Amino acid sequence: MIQNVMEIRWNDLQEMDMNKTVLFIGIAPIEEHGRHLPLGVDIYETQFWMDNTMKKLENEFSEYTFITLPVIPYGHAVMNGFRGNIHLSQKLFYDLILATLRNVVEWGVKNIIVISGHADPRHTIAIEQACESIKKESGVIAFAPMGAIFSGKVLLKTEDAICVEKQMKQFSDDFHAGWIETSNMLEIRPDLVHDNYKDQPDIKINGRDMIIPQVVSAATKDYGHLGCPKEASKEIGRILNEWTIQRIMHCVAAYLRRTDYDIYEHHQLYNIPSLRVKEEN
Repeated sequence: MIQNVMEIRWNDLQEMDMNKTVLFIGIAPIEEHGRHLPLGVDIYETQFWMDNTMKKLENEFSEYTFITLPVIPYGHAVMNGFRGNIHLSQKLFYDLILATLRNVVEWGVKNIIVISGHADPRHTIAIEQACESIKKESGVIAFAPMGAIFSGKVLLKTEDAICVEKQMKQFSDDFHAGWIETSNMLEIRPDLVHDNYKDQPDIKINGRDMIIPQVVSAATKDYGHLGCPKEASKEIGRILNEWTIQRIMHCVAAYLRRTDYDIYEHHQLYNIPSLRVKEEN
């Protein structure tokens, strides 16, 4: 069963078997995504991936109840010079996640999944740190697999892999509002993708520079994307979204079974001090 938390009563929560209840929390910022995509890209992706993952989980874990919150429209990034961004400092974002987790732990929820369509390493690492903190405080394991997924730790092969792998090799370093996110949106909300995506220039920086805000700001100036939007297609979006959903499904299934899920708890860069929130003692 899948339920929206906005449509149930407090006593409905009280009557649920919390050992068999899974809460999905989606969180992603409103921010610019080039001249061709809407400000809500990360939110649309987050919602789409959660909804479709829960449908698959409902079939495999039919004894569970899956409940979801509305996507929280905040996140961390440093991308100055554009209207439309709502970004929090990494520490404030961490505090927001931790406060949310503390509240839902008070409901008695024992299975918490945090999903985000925003791939900034500092953003995903802040979520992971909040999950670590709530575990230390309460013993409840909140699970955030997106850092592992975005950083390539979840390796699954699908029938369509060859097509997309070729595209990734040919048009690598596609980080923000490029062919990947444009393709995703061509499947999720094609009505919100402006036709001018076909006219956007290729803008590239390497992966190491993506963690340097000044380099990102200089590269995205006047356009707002990093990558090759014109290489996008709806078919590639279908494949990419299904890839992501399958990876989330794989990680969450391991978590619900409590078997080998811990390898998916952290981004590859999690242990780099400069990318982490400086927590107060």
